[in-house]
Formats: sequence, structure tokens, C-alpha cells
Amino acid sequence: MLTSKEIIERTGISRATLNNYIASGLVPRPQVLPPGPEHGAAPRIGYFPDDTLARIESIQRLKREGWSIARIAEQLSSAPMAAPEPRAVHQPAPARPVQTAPVHGVAPASRPVAAAAAEFGGPNLTLPHALGNQPAYLVDDRLAIVWSNEQARTGALSPLAPAAGPLTGNVLAHLLAAGPAAAAAVRFHLRIARARALPVDQVVAGLDHADATRVRDLYAQSASARDRLVLHASLPGAGAIPPRQVHAVQFQQGVLFAYLPQEQAEAAPALPASTARGVAAPLVTPVAVLVGRLQDAAGLWVKLSAQEYFELVNEVWAELDAIFRRHRAHPGRTAGEVLAYYFMPQADASYLWNSLAAAHQTRDAMRQMSHRWQLRKGWDVDLCINVGIAEGQEWMGAVGAAGQGELRVLGDAADHAEHLASASRAGAILVTRNLLGKLGPEERQHLTYGVTHLASGRGEAPLLFTFARLEEIAGPAAVPAHLARLPVAELLELTPPTPHPGPGGTGI
Repeated sequence: MLTSKEIIERTGISRATLNNYIASGLVPRPQVLPPGPEHGAAPRIGYFPDDTLARIESIQRLKREGWSIARIAEQLSSAPMAAPEPRAVHQPAPARPVQTAPVHGVAPASRPVAAAAAEFGGPNLTLPHALGNQPAYLVDDRLAIVWSNEQARTGALSPLAPAAGPLTGNVLAHLLAAGPAAAAAVRFHLRIARARALPVDQVVAGLDHADATRVRDLYAQSASARDRLVLHASLPGAGAIPPRQVHAVQFQQGVLFAYLPQEQAEAAPALPASTARGVAAPLVTPVAVLVGRLQDAAGLWVKLSAQEYFELVNEVWAELDAIFRRHRAHPGRTAGEVLAYYFMPQADASYLWNSLAAAHQTRDAMRQMSHRWQLRKGWDVDLCINVGIAEGQEWMGAVGAAGQGELRVLGDAADHAEHLASASRAGAILVTRNLLGKLGPEERQHLTYGVTHLASGRGEAPLLFTFARLEEIAGPAAVPAHLARLPVAELLELTPPTPHPGPGGTGI
């Protein structure tokens, strides 16, 4: 067995990273035992199984290849590690299950379909509130329907309707029976199948010979969807079916498909009535402001053709917008390489936590996008979004012509977030001390933050759980004088806590 010190020394990872792997279920929790004579005055020692080194090497390799933590966890879950051999009467603590940030009440990706169905309501499964009363169904990795609601059989948006009886068997059989009206839905299902690396023989299981031959041809032509927990596509209207969006939520052993009207899918989260666009009256509200800047946008403009540059920028904003909206953010201004999003108190969520979780997912998304463009262009350019987050009690209102106004937050929080994003480098997430200080104790336990010197190239190890003046982190020339002494830290790691009601109904 290996101690945490031995693992850190032999792999080169930080203690914070090791703790993050444990919390994410990638590495089992250690067996904690009293120290031996060789350990000096240490109060206790954690022991890991001998194959932990190989496991961490696999994790690091997959991260370099652009894999997300969620995808790594799913990949490695099929190769469980041996538990540490007991050295004393103590039993090792069980490994924590892989956790992913909740997406509007959707079950985590690590849960099997049966468990996910149970979480939604067992045999009488109902959709999360965010999806409303819309057609939906669950399929397993043979694309067999394991659950469906009444709207999937009879709803106007469903490509499976009208079905004469219960929906069973391979979902592709039902889609193909619907004819040309379901052609786009068939292609989307095959994209998901490719993303999950399902063998074609498994995809065509249960289809007759003619349908199986057609699906094999379509499968060979289809492109894999990107590795994301939630994927969606716009489906054109066909016959009596209006335009709509299909969303696919991936679990370890299957996929939930749900259909939304196009206008509902595109709608932003509802704002308080007095801040709706086109309404002149502003209000004062607690708010967390997140500003992101695409690093070296001018340099990218030089390196890319005009078509590629706009393709890249639109891809960045589309991916990030989906992340922010899942965390209930309201979009503010977007100007070239700069975007702003506003997080406000929710009845069932911590808006401060949501701002940090969104920024953390943004960083992971940019790493994957950077890897894709490196393969495409054969370059070594790292695509980064430099992020600043601040909070305060600020004025919010719409600026612009009635009905077309742009949501704006005016005050110190917006100013601080904008300057933090300008001072950030290499995809760092800079957060004010005030915001971190307003998190609950349990929320802070799931964060790793600290101080690095961005101006020096980030080559040295960070000082964990401490703050510094902004001028000390970014260099005095990088910030205006009135913000030079602003206490800030860099968000380094984040693991999702267990959802629970927080004080005053603002739980996470």
C-alpha cells in the first residue's frame, strides 16, 4: 500500500488534485490508520492500494487528451480498483460515488438508468420541472425504451407519436416507422450512439433486415456528438410536427431524451418582473457578476481566416452560453471577445455557488475545445477564457430601446469582475474575497482556492486557502490604482457538494 505522500512524490500531482480525485470517485478513499514509527509525529496516515499510481497516470493521460472528468469517471468505472489490504482492525471508508453538478434537477451522469428513473419517481416517472410536461423517454445502451411518458406516445412534439400501444423495443424502429418526419431525430440518436461508442450490431438489435441495413449506412455516415452531459439539437418542422429541440441527458447506462418547443428551448430564464427587458424601472438586488474574456483574440484573428475566426468565436459563445444558462445565469452584454453573465438569488439554489460552478465548467469546456482546435489546425495555441467574478448589492436594469434592451448591472461588482477578467491569464478564475467569504462552511469545503502570480507565468506552486492584493497577483501595471489592493484569490478546484436546503432557502 502507498501513502498520500508517496503518491504525490511519485506522480507529481498536488495534494489538492489528489483530494479532488478522491472526492470525484476517481481514486478510492484511503484506509486511515494510526502512524507507524517511520511516520514521526503524524496523527494518522492514509493508505491507498498499490494500483493507485497506474490509475492516476491513466487519469492524467486522458486529461491531456482532452477528456472531461465526468467522461474519465465513466471510463474508469468499468475497471474498479482493488481496495487497500487491511493493516489493522480498521475498515477502509467506502469510495464516494462520482458526482456531477446538478443540471436543473437531472440525475448525475454516474447513476444507472434504473436508479435515475427511481430518482425521477420510479415506475411513475415524471420529468424535472425545467422540462415541463413534454415528450420524454429513457433508452438503454441497446437503444431499447425502458421508460416513456404519455406525451412521448401522443404529444404533438414527439417523433414517436401516434403510437398504437406502449412504447417498447428499439427506439429506432419507432422513429423509422414515423417516416421522413423523424429523419432528423434518427440522425440525432445515432450521433448520441456514436458519442457513447456503441457497436453498430448493438444499435441495430431488434430491427428487421431492411431497417438494420439502413441504420448501418446512416451510422457509418454520422458524426459523433461532443462529450457532454447534456446535448441538444434543433429539429425542423415536418408534416404536422412543429420545429422543436431535442435534449439528450447522458447517464452511465442510458440516455434520457426530451423534446421542447423551439421557443421554450430558446427562452432565457425568467427575470423578476421589474427587470424584464423593455421595462424601464431598475431595481437593487444581490448579484454575482461573471465576466469572461477570450485570451489573445487579436492574435487569433491574425492566425485564422475570417471564416474560421467567426466559427471559433461562435462555437465558444454557444458552448459557454449553454453552461451559464444551466446554472441559471442571465446574459448581459457580449462584445467581441468579452461576455458578462449575472447570477441572482434563487429559491432553491445558491447563486454564489452557481457562479463558481459555471466558471469551473467553462474552464473544462475550453480545454476540450482547445484540444479540438489544436488537432484541427496542428498548432500549439491554448484557447482560454480568463474569468473574473465579484458580488454585491447592485442596480440592475435594461439599457436600450423598449423590447430590445440589454440587461446591465451597474456598480462595484460589475467593475471589479471586468478588471479581474482583464488581469487574469491562462484561463485563471479570479474571485473576490467577499464572494468566497459569503459562502457557507460546507460550500467552502468543496473549493480549493489560493494565490498564484499570473504575471510570472504561473510556474510556481500556489499558496492554498489564502488571498492577496490584485496587484500582487497580476502585477501593478495590469490593474487600475483603485483596485490594486482588492483582496482576491484564484479558484483552483471545485467538487459538487450534496444538494441540500441552505439558510433562507438558498441551498445548493
